[in-house]
Amino acid sequence: MAESRKPKPPNMRVVAERIEEDAEVSELVSRFEAEADREIAAGIVTLRWGKEQIGVVKRAAAILGVPYQTYLKQVVFRQAIADIEHAEAVLSPEPQPKDSGRRSRSRSS
Repeated sequence: MAESRKPKPPNMRVVAERIEEDAEVSELVSRFEAEADREIAAGIVTLRWGKEQIGVVKRAAAILGVPYQTYLKQVVFRQAIADIEHAEAVLSPEPQPKDSGRRSRSRSS
């Protein structure tokens, strides 16, 4: 039976309570962490669309005279509000009929 080979760990050395690593790698990791923190703080969303889809969006934005990213935010927000309102209307319980003015008589003893 052949032995399974374990991958070699990266060449790092533990120094006190930290790991000593290549300065270039450390800088790269720090940049990625900072970028991720900025994206989270800004609420950035990345969409993967085809060229034709982007072209349609850019054309519509140009017709309205706004940058396409602004146009996308506006359209998506308006559609989300409309979808929420529609879902709430469909999912909410039927309104109860109002009292027609007739009151049930209570029996006196």
